[in-house]
Amino acid sequence: MIDLFRSDNVVVRSVPADDVSCWVVTFDHYGLGPGFDRPGFGEEFFRQSGVSAIHVMGRREDWYQYPEMAAAMAAVRQATAGADRVMTYGTSMGGYAALRFADAAGANAVLAISPQYSIDPRKTPFEKRWLQDGRRIQWLPEIDGRLVCGCRPVIVFDPAGEDGPHIRRIEAEIDIVSADLRYSKHPSTTFLVETGLLKPLVFDVLSGTFDANAFKREAGQRRRRSATYLSRLAELQPPRRQRTGMALAQRACEIAPNDPISLGVLGGYCGAVGDHDQAVALHERATDVSQRASNCLVSYGNALLAAGRVEEALPLALEVIGQLPEQAHLRAWHSLMLWRLGAVEEAIAAIEQAIVLDPHQASYRRTLERYREGVESSAEGALSQLLRLVRRRVRTMRSTIPTLTARRAGHGL
Repeated sequence: MIDLFRSDNVVVRSVPADDVSCWVVTFDHYGLGPGFDRPGFGEEFFRQSGVSAIHVMGRREDWYQYPEMAAAMAAVRQATAGADRVMTYGTSMGGYAALRFADAAGANAVLAISPQYSIDPRKTPFEKRWLQDGRRIQWLPEIDGRLVCGCRPVIVFDPAGEDGPHIRRIEAEIDIVSADLRYSKHPSTTFLVETGLLKPLVFDVLSGTFDANAFKREAGQRRRRSATYLSRLAELQPPRRQRTGMALAQRACEIAPNDPISLGVLGGYCGAVGDHDQAVALHERATDVSQRASNCLVSYGNALLAAGRVEEALPLALEVIGQLPEQAHLRAWHSLMLWRLGAVEEAIAAIEQAIVLDPHQASYRRTLERYREGVESSAEGALSQLLRLVRRRVRTMRSTIPTLTARRAGHGL
């Protein structure tokens, strides 16, 4: 193991195997954590598989908008010079990078799972999952400009989810091999792990033997064994098909009783029918089996709020803020719990912290004004609005769950 490139923002780490004729260049996804004292994305998997790999690690979730990325990719290109195959690989934010840096890395293959075209709100106003990050990041035109890719990337994604508009933007600028897997959610990695398709996908793209049509047929045959697929179907059921949704969620939990996302979906159905005790129990279990992942903590807190158990929800808000201190919507969520408990000064301080972190979110300022006016009914209306915002932001954090799921499955991707 050797660092090919290091700066305050980026580390490029080489982990060569005996065979250096093929290299995989991986990019971190959202939620792997700050700093560089950790494994790169997929590091253990490729090491165990005897595949030479280079891991590109960013300082934080900046979508790799660092001016030194050209130098970092030059180091990758130099290290892989003469190789038969070089594949860039990533999921979500890492998929964005796998596409954007393929040419600079000298890649002749790309595997991008659930990538974004961009999250710059000026370019993708439909994207709300990472809105605070999108506003914060200084977007570099040499990185986030028009897409150029000399090879034909393989892109795996769920066309029924929020990734669909991104893929349409991507394929308007470059030629791609589209492997769309409906109801595989974001990112599609967990679905691929559950169905046993991730490992062959990686190696088929790396070897240049990937057949998209055969891959999609096989995914269609295996999808009923996927808790991810069934829980997504459950989420999409309209209110008039509540029983169907509940049955799908229950089936997902039968297939994967320790899958936090499926437990959360079933918990959501229980809450919707008024069984708050069961909803709380399911969300508590999801939190435990996920090793207290941030998105599960938020869902657990929301279940407690729906059950009227605000004092029990408050420590969960503090815990998740400890994990993600820069997420403004969590500060707003915390502030509204404090307001409900009558801790007015503390509620004001918390919403002011949210404003500092995301000054563009107008709802935070409106909430602060209502707090100062002491209008409880208006603040409760703001609570409903902000809870919707929190639920939307939870989708952003779900990239941490597939990582845990994949590691438990022994893939470490």
